[in-house]
Amino acid sequence: MAKLIGTAGHVDHGKTTLIQALTGIDADRLPEEKRRGMTIDIGFAYIDLPLHGRVSIVDVPGHERFLTNMLVGALGIDVALLCVSADESVMPQTREHFEILELLPVDRLVVAMTRADLADDEVREFARTEIDELLTPTRFAGSPIIAVSAHTGEGVEALKAELDTALGETGSETSDSRPWYLPIDRAFTIKGFGAVVTGTLAQGVVKEGDVAIVMPDGLETRVRGVRVHDEARPQAEKGMRTALNLGGLKLEELHRGQAVGAKGALFESRILDARVRWRTRPKHGARVRVSLGAEEAIGKAFLSELDPEVVQLRLETRVAVAKDQPLIVRRYSPPDLLGGGRVLVPVAKTRRKSEAIVSVEAASDDGEAILNLVGRSPEGIATEELCRLLGKTAQALGDTLERLKSSGAILGFAGLWLTPTSLSECTSRLSESLMRLHDQAPTRSMLPREPVLAGAKLSWKGKPLDRILAALGSEGLIRVQGTEIAHPGFIVRLSARQEELLARVEAVLARAGVNVPGESEIATSLGVPVQAVDEILRIGLTAGRLVRITDGIYYGIGQLEGIKTVVRELGSGGRAFQASEFRDRVQTSRKYAIPLLEYFDAIRLTARVGETRVLHDR
Repeated sequence: MAKLIGTAGHVDHGKTTLIQALTGIDADRLPEEKRRGMTIDIGFAYIDLPLHGRVSIVDVPGHERFLTNMLVGALGIDVALLCVSADESVMPQTREHFEILELLPVDRLVVAMTRADLADDEVREFARTEIDELLTPTRFAGSPIIAVSAHTGEGVEALKAELDTALGETGSETSDSRPWYLPIDRAFTIKGFGAVVTGTLAQGVVKEGDVAIVMPDGLETRVRGVRVHDEARPQAEKGMRTALNLGGLKLEELHRGQAVGAKGALFESRILDARVRWRTRPKHGARVRVSLGAEEAIGKAFLSELDPEVVQLRLETRVAVAKDQPLIVRRYSPPDLLGGGRVLVPVAKTRRKSEAIVSVEAASDDGEAILNLVGRSPEGIATEELCRLLGKTAQALGDTLERLKSSGAILGFAGLWLTPTSLSECTSRLSESLMRLHDQAPTRSMLPREPVLAGAKLSWKGKPLDRILAALGSEGLIRVQGTEIAHPGFIVRLSARQEELLARVEAVLARAGVNVPGESEIATSLGVPVQAVDEILRIGLTAGRLVRITDGIYYGIGQLEGIKTVVRELGSGGRAFQASEFRDRVQTSRKYAIPLLEYFDAIRLTARVGETRVLHDR
């Protein structure tokens, strides 16, 4: 994995001149920079070191008016080269740049005490003392300080050796397997090649031929060529100053502040959650400037009562953002430094100050991160939410989710993921809610699932709900009938009066065979009001003792089973039978035969084939 060195320091403290002495490359590339004798935009060079070979260097502006450009270069460096003039010592921009470096994930610092040829021993010692006082209370205490002169060559080789050593003390040398992305700090065209963008590769490995997405605009492209320090390469690694020739895009579609990367590496967002080390904690809702990649966006900072380092940044414009991407937060006006940190959730949901943020801050791999999130989600977590929190696409997490599902560590229901323990606890809540509602409606054998879920305080819905209930039904933990459910142990409880009247109705229907009477006829035969018959028929349906075939045609459960037996005999051996055969066999008319056959079609006992019916292939 490549490493990146970045300069920092006050204007006119010799950063660009020192880089030229170290590398032989003039990092000031703009005509205005030549005319004014100062770095305005970030410049680029490279240095060849014994232990690390060719290493990229970014040269950043020191003037306070160009602090935004300094941040573009500073985001992502591994070793900072802080330049402090021996004859002028620590200056205001020295302190500001140093504070930025301390807030960013910069691993090591080397101090170059520049223009040493302009300072005698006493002045040098004074400068060294001030530098020590700057470093001592920070994590960079004890960093090497090398007196150097770009004009006489004093200390240049010693500085190279210190940089080489510092690079060896940064992070891991293992390859970065994460999807690549590159914040765009320049975009231009080259005749015969087309659109070219440059930046420091922030993550992963980019190869010639890779399919890529430009964010925040979602432009699809292909990497036609890769160059590192003006040399064509088959690929570039994290930390390398890289130029990419992008196919199919016009220059007017590209600009500084965008980012290009592999699918799944970048997200388009206006709301993100971050963990920030504050230099000065802003007020809740304060307007701020956020430096992210090569972009500076304006927005508001919303703090958390539960964690002083967590902040939600709600931006006024769309930005390209990646999980764990470093950022700097400054006050809107004046643009004073407030803090720096990393992105926790690239695409966040608005939350209240008292609301906890759900994120994964440390995990050895995707599997551990997924288990962590699923385990912390009592009602389950959707694939989309996992992707949002982990900053990855569904395709990127697909194999890991299937592996965890196959091992039984998690359970999947149409994109909703639960642990076995969570499902068991939710099932208990569902069961308790069912029994409470059964007690309130003892004459109903089945209950609509929505009030049951509300009583259990479960928010399941849609296809995940269908799949979960089907799974619980297949295990005998609930009974499912369409959109209604019941506890498997529940038995309908009728009052003595209701039981007596329902039994009489069942007897009337049974005596009639297939040609059952309607409500009025039943009422007449029993000598009761038709309203009482209507009510007891409803109770019989909800109790599961009657079946309504169509308006005015009801059968008892046992009675209907007898008719099903006739149908099975007619269709035995795969034989197709006519409606008239069924009518004659049960000695009825079309008034009853057709509704019965249509009911059997609906419950998949039979299937209609032209003008005939066959038993359904179950």
